[in-house]
Amino acid sequence: MDAAALPQVETLTFHSIEKKYLRVSIITSAIFWTLALAGGLSISAFGDIDNRPLAYAIFGGGVLLLALANLTFIRASFKKKKYALRERDIIYTKGLWWSVRTSIPFNRIQHAELKQGPFERMYGLHSLKVFTAGGQSSDLVIPGLKEETAQSIKDFILGKTSQDGSESTD
Repeated sequence: MDAAALPQVETLTFHSIEKKYLRVSIITSAIFWTLALAGGLSISAFGDIDNRPLAYAIFGGGVLLLALANLTFIRASFKKKKYALRERDIIYTKGLWWSVRTSIPFNRIQHAELKQGPFERMYGLHSLKVFTAGGQSSDLVIPGLKEETAQSIKDFILGKTSQDGSESTD
């Protein structure tokens, strides 16, 4: 088979996830880092530390630097989260330093579901989870979709899987 005759992924139109999902990611991260800071400071309050203000400043500064680095990473990697639908598969790409492109053929999909956490609910967003055979966890998760988009992709996928299952192989 000639590799040049294969369909090129680069020519696909990838769709970005909703910009509101960046806020969800930032809120989730801020809650995590606030709890990490509070937990670390409360644990150190019970320890035998000679210079407590200095220890608090060093720990707090370290957590703040990590939180800012995490925020920068979230913002930069957000632009890389995209998906595309083709005739026979769904593709999701993500990653800033290590780029990951996952492609799942429709004939391998067992089921798909929509998930919505509390912060996604606040912004009217959903995550589409796609499951293939042989596992209990999802093989593909596309976050940050509007409800109508997520539902239409899910219906499209399930329509394709039912077509693939009913087609004759002779």
